[in-house]
Amino acid sequence: MKQCVVCEQPIAGQKQKYCSNACKQKDHYHRVKTQTNTYHSQTLRSLKRKLQLIELFGGGCRNCGYDANVAALHFHHSDPTMKSMKLDMRVLSNRSWEAIMAEAGKCELLCSNCHAEEHHPELALHTIQRILSGASRRETTG
Repeated sequence: MKQCVVCEQPIAGQKQKYCSNACKQKDHYHRVKTQTNTYHSQTLRSLKRKLQLIELFGGGCRNCGYDANVAALHFHHSDPTMKSMKLDMRVLSNRSWEAIMAEAGKCELLCSNCHAEEHHPELALHTIQRILSGASRRETTG
């Protein structure tokens, strides 16, 4: 006689693995909880790895020290020609730790503001104001 894989009670009729829907749900929940390829487990793994990297990089932005929100901390490639992958949540959850560390060695930790300023120094407020004031003077005199 067949037994339920969860509660080991005898199974009657055409049932194959479970004696009831409740046992089937318990087994499904247990299997999903231990799987490493679910969205939930990948999200947790990527957050854990990002926290590890942030700690390795000193815990905050290299420029200003910001450390309040993990989402606002970015890994900036100092030399873009050496970049082989972006250290985002997908990479952090699915690549090997060795590959992540190799890529992280090419980076510095910046907050989102300092990262934007690093990529777009020409958009500094004083530069834009100077450009616009020069343009408006030419418009009024020309």
